[in-house]
Amino acid sequence: MRFKGITKPIGLATPCKEIESTCSRAHMYRRCGLHPPHFVIPLDPGSGRTTLVEYMTDKYKEAGVLSFNSGLDDYIEIVFDGTLQQLKQAFSSIDSAAVYTNEYCNIISMDISNISAHLGETQFSEFIRNCKRVCEHACVIFFVHTAPSRNEEKLLIKLSESIDNIKRLEVEPYTEDDICALIINAVTEHGVEIKRETEFRAAMAVIVSEFCITSVKDAITTADTLVRFADFSGFTPVADVHTLNLMITSWHNDAGRSEVK
Repeated sequence: MRFKGITKPIGLATPCKEIESTCSRAHMYRRCGLHPPHFVIPLDPGSGRTTLVEYMTDKYKEAGVLSFNSGLDDYIEIVFDGTLQQLKQAFSSIDSAAVYTNEYCNIISMDISNISAHLGETQFSEFIRNCKRVCEHACVIFFVHTAPSRNEEKLLIKLSESIDNIKRLEVEPYTEDDICALIINAVTEHGVEIKRETEFRAAMAVIVSEFCITSVKDAITTADTLVRFADFSGFTPVADVHTLNLMITSWHNDAGRSEVK
């Protein structure tokens, strides 16, 4: 039987290092009943949030940082829209996920940026109250924008004052090498083989720079487009530098037609 290993995210070095550091102290959490830290991570949507949460879940499960015995879902992802009704529904769904225990004790990912627009309002006090409750049992990742607004910073201050054991992490921007690796990884996940990868990667780096491909979302979109130009004549579809040239020609043609319009 072949077992699939844990896939480490491309980029996101600081959060990954912190996750691995926590795993190295797993015995402390198991034997002494201590709780691993909660994290505040400034990372925009579409920049690898879910991939990071999945990595954290897999690593914590492998190391035994958490028992993962409270419900069927190893992790829950929530994006708050700022309304009181949705906030109540979100925390109710967390409570409902505790199938085998009184409280949900696994990992929760929260996008809290929209809460920052309601500081001083009812939903904010409800948010803090419920966060304090779930953080006593679950391990929570609070996501905000890469460049947090002034209100987001105020929210983070209130959060750190209300919740113990919370740590804010830094996230380095994706490099051109990271973006190239993301594109190549996404292409191969489509079942397409990269031919002469070193040459392919060098040509891809030029494209990433020229077309300012900087986000995970753009990298995935580029990979999806590139797959359409792969050579499907053989048993295994193949992409090479010629495939990249076909994609670039198509982009230039589309730009030319747009200018004519």
